[in-house]
Amino acid sequence: MLIFIDTEFTDFTDTELISIGLVTDDGQHEFYAELPVNKAKCNDFVIKTVLPQLGKAPGAHCTLPELKERLLQWLRPFARKSPTICYDFNGDWQLLCLALDYEIPTWLGRQNIYPHLDPVKLQMFFIDHGLKDHHALNDAKANRHAYDPLKAKNDLKQFRKAR
Repeated sequence: MLIFIDTEFTDFTDTELISIGLVTDDGQHEFYAELPVNKAKCNDFVIKTVLPQLGKAPGAHCTLPELKERLLQWLRPFARKSPTICYDFNGDWQLLCLALDYEIPTWLGRQNIYPHLDPVKLQMFFIDHGLKDHHALNDAKANRHAYDPLKAKNDLKQFRKAR
C-alpha cells in the first residue's frame, strides 16, 4: 500500500512544519493538519503562497503533540498492509518523523518517488481540479495522480540488473 505525503514548512534554513497532507493510493483516505505558524520564521514565498491557503479546513488546526496522536490514529488501520510513505522531497519524510516525535512505526516504509512522477500529469491535476499547489493535501493528491508505477517498476528492474 502506498500513502502519498506532502508538507509545507516555514523555510529551508530554519524549518518548522506548517501543514501535512496524506492520501492513500486508492484515494479513499485523506489526512490533513495544520500547526500554529510563527510568521517571523516564514520566507517571503511561504507568506505569499502557503499561508493564504491555511485555515480553510475545519478541524485541521492542532498542536505538535496532537498531530502525533492524529497521525498515528490515522495510520494504524493500515499497519497490516505494510504502507510505504511516498514523498517527492526528502524533507517531507524528515518532517513526518518530527511530527511522530521520531517514533516511526516499524511497519511503515518510505520511498522517494520524485523520479517516478509525470510532470505533465502533475500540473494537469491542479488545472483539471481547480486547485492551488503548495497546499500539503493538494500536493499529496497531485503526487498520487502523477505517480507512474510502471516507471517505478522499470527503474527497479534496471537497478537490479546493474548490481
